[in-house]
Amino acid sequence: MIGRTSRYYTGPIAQLKDKSSDEYVISVYRKFPSGETINYVPYTWKERDELALVAAAFNILPKFWWKITDLNPEILDPFYIEPGTVIRVPYGN
Repeated sequence: MIGRTSRYYTGPIAQLKDKSSDEYVISVYRKFPSGETINYVPYTWKERDELALVAAAFNILPKFWWKITDLNPEILDPFYIEPGTVIRVPYGN
């Protein structure tokens, strides 16, 4: 269930088939920034990094780690990012 205060509350939903279980699940599409200029710096992901800690290192409140995932649509699992992956970290926005 998505709460009314979630940024996904009004997002488009889809019924998708889970490849591992062959069951259908309801998912909400992530919304990505469109048409706006976003300043970012490249960051190379290291072993044992966490998005909240990377966010804090770049002066983003740790609870807003999702701002990094929104800028990196190639991140499919925010809880596992392959070490060596270069991601974009927003700043000054």
